Amino acid sequence: MRPVKIVLMSSLDGGVGKTTLASVLSVAKGYTLLIDMDWEKADLSQLFRAPRKPGWLAPFIDGQKPYIHRINPMLYIIPGYEAFELYQKHGEDVTGEFAEALMEWVEAMPKYVSSLRIPVDTVVIDTTAALRTDLLAKLQKQGVYSVFMTDRRLISRISDVKAEQYRRYMAYASLVVVNMVEKDELKIARKIAPVVLKRVKIPEYYGESVANAILRDKDNKKAIDTVLSRIKTA
Repeated sequence: MRPVKIVLMSSLDGGVGKTTLASVLSVAKGYTLLIDMDWEKADLSQLFRAPRKPGWLAPFIDGQKPYIHRINPMLYIIPGYEAFELYQKHGEDVTGEFAEALMEWVEAMPKYVSSLRIPVDTVVIDTTAALRTDLLAKLQKQGVYSVFMTDRRLISRISDVKAEQYRRYMAYASLVVVNMVEKDELKIARKIAPVVLKRVKIPEYYGESVANAILRDKDNKKAIDTVLSRIKTA
């Protein structure tokens, strides 16, 4: 059984670029299986134009095997449309079951990936914002590498309550990344977080195009290389 790195994208707030970072890391690295476990949006599935076929929740619904969509010869994705549709229908009533399913996936991941005939040594899981901290703690114990994503709000004036929420979530993170920082804010942002991404124009909202737009900026390319280096040596 070949070793598999599991990387979890987490955040406290929505709209901070968590899904974008998942796609950029995966495109930059290659040999990666993406899993869209953001049941509130399923944006990653749409970002890479994954077809509406059985996804990560399928084994728990009707016992079907999840469909693996090939993005390119070194990048694959398992979609998350069923979870999104169930969440739209039932709301918070189903999130506990989704969290349990996520844990089962993490526990089974090495064996599962080993059974696949695709060149993958890393799994990147995109999740919904504000996962329960008890779930994050369990994932941490499982050896999952958790990337906590935030935006420029972390470097601005925030309430004591919000600051405490950030501290709680960052306690379960392997790495903190601040996204969408303006050029004149880079210096102060780098004093707070080890990895900072500048805001850039993204002309086309498609997985590989988004990644390439971010990676074309030399500061962002250096930041992504830092994240990948941290994951590799973890």
